Amino acid sequence: MSGDQARFTALVFAAAFAACAALVPLSKVLARRFGVLDQPGDRKVHERAMPRLGGVALFGSFVPLVLLGYLALPALQGSALAASFPGALGLLAEAHRVERQLLAVLVGATLIFVVGLLDDVLQARFPVSLKASGQVLAALVLILADVRTSVLPTDLLNQALTLLWLVGITNAFNLLDNMDGLSAGVALVASGVLLLNAALLGEFFIALLLAGFMGSLLGFLLFNFPPASTFLGDCGSLLIGFCMASFTLLERYVSQASSSLFPVLMPVLVLAVPIIDTATVVAIRLREHRPIYVGDTRHISHRLVSLGFSPRAAVLFIWLATLCLGLGAALLPHATPAQSAMILAQALGFVALFLVLLFFDRRREPR
Repeated sequence: MSGDQARFTALVFAAAFAACAALVPLSKVLARRFGVLDQPGDRKVHERAMPRLGGVALFGSFVPLVLLGYLALPALQGSALAASFPGALGLLAEAHRVERQLLAVLVGATLIFVVGLLDDVLQARFPVSLKASGQVLAALVLILADVRTSVLPTDLLNQALTLLWLVGITNAFNLLDNMDGLSAGVALVASGVLLLNAALLGEFFIALLLAGFMGSLLGFLLFNFPPASTFLGDCGSLLIGFCMASFTLLERYVSQASSSLFPVLMPVLVLAVPIIDTATVVAIRLREHRPIYVGDTRHISHRLVSLGFSPRAAVLFIWLATLCLGLGAALLPHATPAQSAMILAQALGFVALFLVLLFFDRRREPR
């Protein structure tokens, strides 16, 4: 990535950050006005009702920014910015080639946001079946626009895997939103790793999308880092999950230097924390014959707190684990087969560590 491309990326990040930081107070007002509040409870750490429409700020600072930026490209080509960012705007002149995929991501993200917003507002009155149907519909929008994986031998299998990935990761971040700053923070760290990969492989357009998303996430985290003053709500956590899943499908992982197909595992490693968390809580709920959509305190974050971490320390620990896994995964496109095997072995070690933390019972102190 050239110097002017890096500066333009930073400009997009700053614009999204400022927009989200400005919209969060408005989302709090809307949440209180319409009674969309998260009430204290047995498995909650907050002691007062909290607004839970932070996703409104996240959506409003990202999706419209991307759409307006794309529509404004012809005007930008002849503006004063063209002299300051010739390389960046020169590359963006080819953005029409991915118009179908870009619009599919924005339409899918909007559908997911609306589904989550209805769930936040209607709560128990919003059927789980409609929530699931909305997620599948958003995923199908991307698949029909040819945003899909290509690791399996047939189109049908690739479409099925893409549907599973999109719906699964969307819900993984929804389930991960169980502690202040956790879901948005993990997404911020994971997006940073994906941005690094996009920059190294020359994927400038994807890098801009990730930079805008990261700016929105950081603007929201100003108000959501523990102790939080607002929550994402389902409209925010579902949006984060859907965007993360979509970005991993848009990005390229195998470079000319790649000596194996191990790089295709990069998205799994970058998003390993929400995947492990979701897999374990779903397994526990199925084993205990409980609905998988009913919350509990069996997540990784809750387990860390039960072992003596403060909520803030637990969140930072999970951020750090995401970073460590992601940085290792970022080396896969340029690694030899032996180096790739070492990276995967390190990732398996992290998985084993999380499983130990989840299922290790602390011994009672002797009298």
